[in-house]
Formats: sequence, structure tokens, C-alpha cells
Amino acid sequence: MKKSHYFSDLIKSYNDEVDDLFSDSEGKSVLQKRLNDKRREIDAILPMIEFSPEMVAVVFYGAFGFRSAEVMQRIVLSEPGRVGFLDWAALKDDLTIADWAEPLIAASLKAPGGDVFLVATAALEFLRNKDSYAAPAPEPAPEKDENDENAGNDDDGEQDLSEAGADWLAEQGFDVLER
Repeated sequence: MKKSHYFSDLIKSYNDEVDDLFSDSEGKSVLQKRLNDKRREIDAILPMIEFSPEMVAVVFYGAFGFRSAEVMQRIVLSEPGRVGFLDWAALKDDLTIADWAEPLIAASLKAPGGDVFLVATAALEFLRNKDSYAAPAPEPAPEKDENDENAGNDDDGEQDLSEAGADWLAEQGFDVLER
């Protein structure tokens, strides 16, 4: 599905956030428990919509149904502040909303940027359910510099990375065994 670069980037982060919530370290499914925990903490996490909206948007996982794919497609082709990006009041009539989500919506609308956040969240849920993960139109590739051709051809790059990791761990106070 075509989407703006804004939503192409945001859906990747959103899906990663959902994946992180799915299971615990033992591989057990804990999605619903973690979602419920986040939902109870909505007031505390709402300030994050400014810098990590995907981390808050997950509280609406499964909250929306979509009456008009065309309206949602118009939103995902746009981005906040642009033509086609509806406000919440205009969008909500094209959605079905789970009853449990109503208090979360009310809390979100009280937060600065909450209106835009809710529209973006509905779009993320739409993409999560309907998207074939098609990439946006590619941007033109930057011109290569001749010096770039040999960059990254370091045969011992893996060793350098390993050493850098070991150095970082040592700086953090971990005992690092030499190989």
C-alpha cells in the first residue's frame, strides 16, 4: 500500500513496538497484559507522543474498525499539517471505536498534539491491519563520491566492531574476557 514517508517510517517503529510487547523473555505471549498496563498508565505516557508516538499508540491496538478504506488511504498518503490529513472530529465518524478505548481517546485529546496523535494512531492501526508493507516512492539516490567506493571495504571491520563492543562493555563496568 502506498503511504507517505511519514507513515512509512512510523509504521516500522509501530510494528517494532508491538512486536516488543508480544512475548516475554521466556517466549510466552504477554501482549494483552502489557497493553493493559500501558492503558492504565495513559496519563503518564501521553507526553511521549511528541517524540515517540508509536510507543503510546500501541494502547489503541485493536481499538478501531474502518468504515472507509478510501478515507484512511488519503490519510496515510498525507502527513500532519498537510492536505488530506483530517482532524479527529472529521475522522471519528469513519471509524468504529471499541468502548474500552473511549477514556483513552478523551485523555489523548486533552494532551498537546492529541488530535494529530489520534489520527496518526488510527492510520497506524489501519496500516497494521491492511498494509502489504509496500515501500513509499523511492527518493532519488544521492550522487556517489569516488572516495565512497572504497569506504567500508575494511577486511577486519568485524574485528573492529567486536573490539568496540568489548571496549564499551568494559567502560560500563563489565568484565570482558579476551579471546
